[in-house]
Amino acid sequence: MPQSYKFLRVSVKVFKGLAWLALAVQVITGLILIVRGGEPVVIAGADIPARMVGILNFVAAGMYFFTLTLTSHLIQLGLDIRDQLQKGS
Repeated sequence: MPQSYKFLRVSVKVFKGLAWLALAVQVITGLILIVRGGEPVVIAGADIPARMVGILNFVAAGMYFFTLTLTSHLIQLGLDIRDQLQKGS
């Protein structure tokens, strides 16, 4: 595997790490809000119960994880295509 495009190769690992970190932090935060409850949170002028915000954290965790993992895989796909094209020529 050629060592060019080192920044992109490192960014694949960074995005994967961030995806797992975001998932863990959001799930832990969501569980804390669901279990402990708390004061209602004002979102767009409406009072949302803290437990509902905890559930929304789970949704956000999935979205962040999916987006960051997808970004990582797309960068890796581009690098793999580039490596295969260089091998063929």
